[in-house]
Amino acid sequence: MPRCRAAPVLVSALPIVILTTARTSTAYDAAGDPQCAGTHSLWAPLPDACLEVIDTDRPHQTDTPHVVPAGHLQVESAVAALQVGGELGAPSGDRNAHVVLFDDNYKVGIVSGVDLQLLFKHAEYVPAERALQPPGPLELRAKLSLVEERGWVPAITLVPWVFLPVAPSETLRGGPLVFWAWGLGRFELEMNAGVLFGERPAPLAAGVIAAALTFTIIGNFSVFIDAYATGPDSALGTGALWAFARDMQIDLGTYIGLTGNEPVATPFLGFSIRR
Repeated sequence: MPRCRAAPVLVSALPIVILTTARTSTAYDAAGDPQCAGTHSLWAPLPDACLEVIDTDRPHQTDTPHVVPAGHLQVESAVAALQVGGELGAPSGDRNAHVVLFDDNYKVGIVSGVDLQLLFKHAEYVPAERALQPPGPLELRAKLSLVEERGWVPAITLVPWVFLPVAPSETLRGGPLVFWAWGLGRFELEMNAGVLFGERPAPLAAGVIAAALTFTIIGNFSVFIDAYATGPDSALGTGALWAFARDMQIDLGTYIGLTGNEPVATPFLGFSIRR
C-alpha cells in the first residue's frame, strides 16, 4: 500500500529534518545571544558559542584587517617553505635553496577589536652549505580595529609594526600600516598600505602596498591570488586554504618573486589553530 511504503520514508527523513532544524536554531541563537554582544577581554573572553570560523593572515602575503576574538589565542605557522632559485637581487652565482621552518605568527585577542602579535622565523637551513642561517627578525605588531565592515564600507584596521633585529644581518625597521577588506559574496578583497622606516643598509623609508583576492569554492575551502611590494621588493602569490574545523586551517601555495631581494619561488605548507 502506498501509505505503508511512505511511512518508512517519512520516519527515515525525520532525523535529517530535526538535525537541520537544530543546526539552524543553534546558529540563530548564537547570533542573537546577549553573551556574544558587548565588549570582551582576556579576563572575559568571547564565549566559544560565539566564535566564527578561524580567520587568518596567512597564507597570502596581504594581511586581513580582522582581529583575533578577545580572550583567545591563535598560532599561524608556515610549517615549511622552500626558497628556490636564490634571491632575484643576489649575485648570479648565489642560487642556493633555503629551507624555512616554522615561520610563525603568535596572536592574542586583548580586548574586542584589539589583538597583539609576535612574528618570528624559527629556523632557516641551507642544504648546499649544511648550515643554519640566523633566526628572526622578531616582529611585534598590534591590530586596532577602527571600522567594522557594513555593506560597501570596508573593515579597516590600524597596524603599528616594528621589526627587531636578532642577528647582525638584520636591521631595525618599523612604521604604521592600514589593512582593509570587503566581503563580496564568495569573494573577499583585502588590501594593505603603509610605510616602514629603517636604518641602513635597508631603505630609510619603504612604501608597502598589497592586495589579495580570495574566492570560496565550497564550504570553507578557498583559493587566492595576491601581490605584495615593500620598497623595491615585490612578489606574487597563489594557493589554497581549508578550514577543516572551526578552529583549524591548513594551506599551501607558492610565492613568485618579481623584483628586489625576493626569492625566485617559494612553495609553502602552513597550519593555523585557535584556542
